[in-house]
Amino acid sequence: MRLIVLGSGSAFSGAGHNACYSVDGRLLIDCGSPAQLLLPQAGHRLEDVDGLILTHFHADHSAMLPVVLGARSLEDDHPRPMRLAGPPGVAEYVSRLMHTGYGGHLHKLVYDRLGLETTILQDGADVEFCGYRIRAHAIAHSMGPSLAYAISDSSGASVGFSGDSTLCAGLRRTIRQSQLMVVECSGWDRPVPTHLWWGEISELIDAHPDTRFVLSHLQSRRPVRGAILAHDLLGVDVQAPGQPLPQPPDSVREARQAAAG
Repeated sequence: MRLIVLGSGSAFSGAGHNACYSVDGRLLIDCGSPAQLLLPQAGHRLEDVDGLILTHFHADHSAMLPVVLGARSLEDDHPRPMRLAGPPGVAEYVSRLMHTGYGGHLHKLVYDRLGLETTILQDGADVEFCGYRIRAHAIAHSMGPSLAYAISDSSGASVGFSGDSTLCAGLRRTIRQSQLMVVECSGWDRPVPTHLWWGEISELIDAHPDTRFVLSHLQSRRPVRGAILAHDLLGVDVQAPGQPLPQPPDSVREARQAAAG
């Protein structure tokens, strides 16, 4: 399984595009970024996306949906169907975004071409979606409903997404189900209302030593130990439990040895 960070910035910062992630080039998680531009830069095609999952309905996680769905439906004359998933209300929310953004004609065109079959996810959901296992957990945020997800492939590799969250039981359950956890880090030096900050995340890292953490949704960028600091177009491989992580190329190992020596 391969995670690609398409957007690593928080809502109003200049640290990166807004929240958007790809799993294997087949799933999009949130859509705050222009995925139709960024996916090709990561070696994938928008027309290969099978499904899109929203964590919640804030604009920095969803505002690019009309553009991305429009591009996806117009790639060719007969695009493949696409599925949509998210908290209760997701179908109505996306329909409203499409109609507000582009009016009735494009709304009808996108829905006729893509179908956008919808899967409603709630706390405790454990479903198949586009060939992946999706486990959803309610998390505490300023907008409800909000969900965190653990997404697993057929090998058992699993990557988690916090969405926007406070330190809560649903977030901890998601971390326990994930080999790699993408967690928002909206502050470094002090608590941030309705979000996570570095002090809380460092506690989570200490409490879950078997999980790797990727920090995203960043207000600013700074060196960090104990986690991977996300940037736009970052790619991370996720292996099933018991499988070794792939080794870096010989050239990378030699450069590291030279730097250390």
